[in-house]
Amino acid sequence: MSKPIGYWLKELDGRIEAAFAAVFAAEGLQRRHWQVLNGLGPADPFFGPGERPYAEVAGDLVARGWMTPDGLTEAGTAARDRIAAEVARLRQRVGAGVPDEDYLTTVRTLERMAANLA
Repeated sequence: MSKPIGYWLKELDGRIEAAFAAVFAAEGLQRRHWQVLNGLGPADPFFGPGERPYAEVAGDLVARGWMTPDGLTEAGTAARDRIAAEVARLRQRVGAGVPDEDYLTTVRTLERMAANLA
């Protein structure tokens, strides 16, 4: 093994974040916009200190005509579906060549390692 797990975790995290940021930037969005389009609400813990407030993110989507107080508009649903397709392609790219069993083992291993440090 040439580098320790911490190196590869940071490297992978940075690359995943950059790839998702590029997908969202193509729509003029950030990750929080995507999360709100998918039903993330203001009580979700992602909207904690240091994050843009839910009302601000939702306001961006309202200004685009993608959202109203009652939910997504037709345009918002179309945008969500379009972005979801890009997100699915990115997720496939990330896991390309990794057998399902290996992926699950990796996730379980990382979960266990995180729990060990909790």
